[in-house]
Amino acid sequence: MAMSALASRAKTGVNGPPAASPQRPPDAAAASAGAPASGRHRPAQHRPAQPGAAAAGPGAAGEGIAGRVAADARKAGPGAGVAGSAGLDGAAQGSAGLGAAGLGGAGLRARNELAGPARITAAALPARIELAALPTPLMPAPRLASAMGLESLQVKRDDLTGFALGGNKARPLEYLVAAACAQGADTLVTGGAAESNFCAAAAAAARRAGLACQLVIAGQPPRHCPGLDLACSWGARVSWTRTAARASVDAALPRVAAELSAAGRRPYVIPRGGATPLGAVGYAVAAAELYDQLAGRGLRADCVLVAVGSGGTLAGLLAGNVLLGRPWRLLGAAVSRPAEETARRVQRLASDCLQLLVAPGGAAGRRGTAGLGTAGPVTGGPEALGEPGARLAITAGDFDLVDARGPGHGLASADGSRAAGTALRTEGLVVDPVHTAKALAVLPSVAAGRNAVFWHTGGLLDAIAAAGRTGDDA
Repeated sequence: MAMSALASRAKTGVNGPPAASPQRPPDAAAASAGAPASGRHRPAQHRPAQPGAAAAGPGAAGEGIAGRVAADARKAGPGAGVAGSAGLDGAAQGSAGLGAAGLGGAGLRARNELAGPARITAAALPARIELAALPTPLMPAPRLASAMGLESLQVKRDDLTGFALGGNKARPLEYLVAAACAQGADTLVTGGAAESNFCAAAAAAARRAGLACQLVIAGQPPRHCPGLDLACSWGARVSWTRTAARASVDAALPRVAAELSAAGRRPYVIPRGGATPLGAVGYAVAAAELYDQLAGRGLRADCVLVAVGSGGTLAGLLAGNVLLGRPWRLLGAAVSRPAEETARRVQRLASDCLQLLVAPGGAAGRRGTAGLGTAGPVTGGPEALGEPGARLAITAGDFDLVDARGPGHGLASADGSRAAGTALRTEGLVVDPVHTAKALAVLPSVAAGRNAVFWHTGGLLDAIAAAGRTGDDA
């Protein structure tokens, strides 16, 4: 069955009837992005700063999803039900095998076959807890397209995933939280900046799964931060690194996890932004979702543009795009790190995500990897494709990255503010000023005269916070 069936089944978490294969959209034309960075280089290793202290709190292990999945995982045998980590660089900080053999009773395992453009004989998806309302809408934006000099524009509305105002964060959390539950964890441990949308969404996802949540936040406590306020109202406990650098969180997470373990907890560590190969699977499936929507409407997309922060969203889209036969040119607007650093990070995440999905045997059941456990081996890879192995590799030619940081991470840019005003005026589209608006601002330069898809990743809380700071200028 086609990859569209993978997306459909992954949405429900259970096997369903075969779906018809859509026709592949016309081949994408490469979009010029000036002098974009590529993914040729390996990502630099983290050099974290001083960690902060953890404040452990009571969890809800054994309740709801966590209890059911942990019980099933224990039945699955050794390696299941052991708390671990999603891994900071795709490598494990413990055990990240899902041990999914016992997950069927909880309705969280999806096993699927890929065919169509990917021509993979079979593949297995990791376990998934349903958080997002999928598929998200694909909406035409003709007036915005005209204002930006595009042939046509479709907006993929992942701001409407419907989970805790989390936008694109819901998709990776579905797989990461399922992994934590399968390993018998009772506490999610993650972190970031005070404004992190991922931290707020992770707190809500932990609550949904019956887990405690410990957040490690860079810097000093702010006076007011809507996302963090929500996370705390949803039961998250917060510790502070007292160092402004976001990298300070990377050093603190293992220490916080160790403190929780010493106190008898079972932590599962997720790096900033949920940017792991396992988390990226959510957007590999999302690529199939977009493919179905475009094909079902007879639409052509030359390129797909998305804002890039920690890199997991673009990495997953890259992996999915390769499996689909590269129907589009993928473009990223780096809003957090320099473009070259972001490109290295994205390429590595995408490559590792692709291996999870197609490598013979994958990472199934392997301890010490950010892998996934399945009831049987995963078949596929270059042999199944009947093509050279290089066709399955993420190459520098698969994506372009443009530096869209403007004055810096978390700071609005003049170009982004103008683009946000245009989006609101032409389509009633709300974009946040520090991520999505910056990406939207580069669309005319990278997709002029083309048929484009803009992937809206959310950030509504940031837009609300910005409105509160500036007031009504009308």
